[in-house]
Amino acid sequence: MKYLTNNLISPNRLVSTILAVWLIAILYVPLSAQSSDAAMLTGAMLGETPIEEDLQELCDEIGGRVTGSKANEEAVEWALKKFRDAGLKAEKMPFQMPSLWLEKSTTAEISGGAAFTPQLVSKFYSPPATHTGVLLDAGMGTEEDFARLGASAKGAFVLVETDICFDIGGLFAEYTAASKAEDLARAAGVQGIVFMSSRPNKLLYSFVSKKVFDNKIPQLVMTREDAKRCLRNLRDNKKLNIKVKIDAQTGGAYTAYNVIAEIKGKEKANEVVIIGAHLDSWALGTGANDNGCNVSMMIDIARQMKRLKIQPKRTIRFALWNGEEQGYFGSWAYTEKQNKKLDRHIMAMSVDIGSGAVFGFFTNGRQELMPVLDKALKPVQIFGPYKHVDAAIVGTDNFDFMMEGVPNLVANHLSTNYGTTYHSASDTYDKVDLKSLKINSAIIAAVTLGFANLEESEVTWKRHSHEQIEELLEAQNLEFSMRMFNVWKDWKEGRRGRQ
Repeated sequence: MKYLTNNLISPNRLVSTILAVWLIAILYVPLSAQSSDAAMLTGAMLGETPIEEDLQELCDEIGGRVTGSKANEEAVEWALKKFRDAGLKAEKMPFQMPSLWLEKSTTAEISGGAAFTPQLVSKFYSPPATHTGVLLDAGMGTEEDFARLGASAKGAFVLVETDICFDIGGLFAEYTAASKAEDLARAAGVQGIVFMSSRPNKLLYSFVSKKVFDNKIPQLVMTREDAKRCLRNLRDNKKLNIKVKIDAQTGGAYTAYNVIAEIKGKEKANEVVIIGAHLDSWALGTGANDNGCNVSMMIDIARQMKRLKIQPKRTIRFALWNGEEQGYFGSWAYTEKQNKKLDRHIMAMSVDIGSGAVFGFFTNGRQELMPVLDKALKPVQIFGPYKHVDAAIVGTDNFDFMMEGVPNLVANHLSTNYGTTYHSASDTYDKVDLKSLKINSAIIAAVTLGFANLEESEVTWKRHSHEQIEELLEAQNLEFSMRMFNVWKDWKEGRRGRQ
């Protein structure tokens, strides 16, 4: 789509008064060269750009992008071309994924006191085979529930009930409850675990198990309605059996690719600000809010910087990570490859919580970043106020930068559609908040350029040592979360993070 001559976004894309007020706010303030660049860039991000068209192409034409799939390979080539067409130096960065697992289909039959065909999907790396067994009511999957089941759980399938999920808080609660239930189920010797979907209207979604690539038992998500039907029968003292057939493409280690593009700094080219979003997704939907919207944002920020001929003091690197959903493998590989240069990475940012309005940042134990954030956000202060939280996030591509001691940020968004569409069949283009995405792109662009243009005296932080990282993990009580996402062992055994 062509740019409008006045570079104002059309009224059907964004409330025109917001942009008008923003323009008034910046046009009557004296600007330095750097703040002028920031004003031009944020104005361009709010203006007519191809961000929506890019997102629609990625979601509607390529679709869900599980790492290792043909669609994922297509997405890598698509993104590489987008960066290069924008005039950036861009490359594919290869790395190894441990093992291939792509679900083809999962079907099941319930028999016994009731007979019907439920709808369900497999969690990642559930073993392909036909599995049969007794289905038992495991309640909410608590210690008390498994104590009630006792020895009967051994060799059986257990059905775990869930609370309904409305938002991001509900997602983390579900992850936590599922992690605890999985530990208890394994200890009880179950044959498999069936989790009730936390979303209504027969909505299904994908998750990894706590063991990820070490998972050896079938773990499934059954529609909420079908799971409740099973529970009603079980609680009426009817016996149920389940037969599950999992068909998946499997294989050994394989090569996947990140896409890395950059704009060289003009004064401190060897110092890097890196911002990223993950390109991979699950395949039930089309990976729109998780995380195609922010992939299109990375491309658009890079495109507008090149179009405006903005050259920051430091190098800005744009990363589209792969293998994120299975354990942030692409960003982990980057930190390993760049290990000797990480001292010169002054900030790494991850944008991965959908398209709801950005209202601040997680600073991940680096509270000293907050004043710099506030300064960088001045060109977009009309979209505030912003509230930063010094909590450490485990669950996206900031993780390995944090574990290597690199100062890192995660954009904090309003939930909007993210919680209800997360990893699900409904994560499609039409669920993206396109108005917020435009504003978010201006916010992220302002922060990125702000950090890249800091004076040397303003960079008051350094890379954390191993001891400081250990202190952070303890202070923020991260062991449980790291175990939940299967990254604790790699850290403790020295395979991951700064040693």
